[in-house]
Amino acid sequence: MADEMDEIISEFIIEAEESLDKLDPLFVEIEAKGYDKDILNEIFRSMHTIKGAAGFLGFQSIVDVAHGAENILKKLREGEISVTRQLMDVILKSVDMLRLLLQHINLRDGKEEDTSPLLKELDEALKNAQSPRTEDRKQESEVRGQRTEDRSQEPEGRKESEVRSEKDSSLVTRHSSPSQTLRVDINRIDKVMDLTGEVVLVRNRLLNIVNYIEMRFSDDPYIESLFETVSFLDLVTSDMQLAVMRMRMQPLRKVFSKFPRLVRDISNNLGKDLDLRISGENTEVDKSVIEHIGDPLVHIIRNAVDHALEPLKERHLKGKPEKGIIAISAYQKGNQIVIEVSDDGRGIDIEQVKRKALERALITEDEAMRMADEAAINLIFLPGFSTAEVATELSGRGVGMDVVKTNISKLNGYVEVTTKKDFGTTFRISVPLTLAIIQALMVRAGSSHYAIPLTSVEETLKVSKKDITDVASQKVLVIKGKVLPIFDLSDILGNGKLTDYQHKYAVVISIGEKKFCIA
Repeated sequence: MADEMDEIISEFIIEAEESLDKLDPLFVEIEAKGYDKDILNEIFRSMHTIKGAAGFLGFQSIVDVAHGAENILKKLREGEISVTRQLMDVILKSVDMLRLLLQHINLRDGKEEDTSPLLKELDEALKNAQSPRTEDRKQESEVRGQRTEDRSQEPEGRKESEVRSEKDSSLVTRHSSPSQTLRVDINRIDKVMDLTGEVVLVRNRLLNIVNYIEMRFSDDPYIESLFETVSFLDLVTSDMQLAVMRMRMQPLRKVFSKFPRLVRDISNNLGKDLDLRISGENTEVDKSVIEHIGDPLVHIIRNAVDHALEPLKERHLKGKPEKGIIAISAYQKGNQIVIEVSDDGRGIDIEQVKRKALERALITEDEAMRMADEAAINLIFLPGFSTAEVATELSGRGVGMDVVKTNISKLNGYVEVTTKKDFGTTFRISVPLTLAIIQALMVRAGSSHYAIPLTSVEETLKVSKKDITDVASQKVLVIKGKVLPIFDLSDILGNGKLTDYQHKYAVVISIGEKKFCIA
């Protein structure tokens, strides 16, 4: 019985958290529009569902907070009070409190939050809420009257044929659309993924053995049958691997849905007016990417709102629109997922970046003079770096961009930055589609073997000594008319020098727009 109750509570927490995640962008949208009955209905239903489920399970604190917010939402939905920033602020506070209460239940930590100040604030907000203007009500009433009049003039048969067709349609939908989803514990999926990985490794080994046998016993009549059987196993294993990987895929909407609320809160605190544009939120990535991509994106967005976007007066002087723009987009490129965060702000001042890096002793004067613009921009990712003159609640303490670099590196991804002064900056993050199973190219350097992710390998070459030349103390290789730097893996890893050679192999690595060779 206890296990059954734990399962019910876990299900409630998951569904409640999913509902709350959907609410944040809806609140921001309704604040911008002022009134939208469909959106308000959706918000009201979600809050009412959370309250009902919490009441059934005896979570009174959640019931009280949800009920207080629901009272305001009911009045908003019925048009009795106007949508204002003050009302949105207090309702969003209630959403945050609900998340905190759910967290305590999930952790089973026994902690209780004092919700009385919030409940009092919700009551006061409802009492002080403004009613819509009489003129607006009059116009709305006239529109409703016109719709009713138009409707009344329709033929009776048509009207009756239509509250029946709608009713029949709803009945058909209700009875013929069973749920197509099944909620499964992620640990079970991970177990299947691990087993699939083992099958893939056995498949690879079996393919090597069959190839060896085929070369030695090509005349044996059973060899062809064995080869066909293993080929079919290879095909089925690849399909199974792809199917299991897709089970772990989730849309980036789970991450992106938090950003309208984040941008709204930060811009309100800073007194900046901006437009957030999001696209590609249906792009799917591995669950592990979803879990780790959120923090880097939050740091980039906060930095864009605080540092990059100019105050209103400064934008006027530059002839820019009053509203700043932050655009977040995602798309798939080969086996990589690319997420871009762009702004139309002041851009990165490269000379200022160099000066700040010198002040903090992160680079020497000689390095600053010789440093290319691209390398200078990447200084922002160094720990302790900041261009802010004064530390604020949002930035200026030298943390943030280094977190971006670290977290993206953990995902086997990379970050590229492009900027133009007074026109804006774009952060381009590229991460693998999945981290669960990746194909690799096995190479040997010195006495050791290494695996290079196949997604980064463009081609392999057999090169001789005469193909490699020195340019400014850097060994380079000319491939298809392009000069690419080449690095000896044994030198980099310090695992011993190769003996003298006439020929060696080189792997051409492509990471974003950068290319280089590893010997």
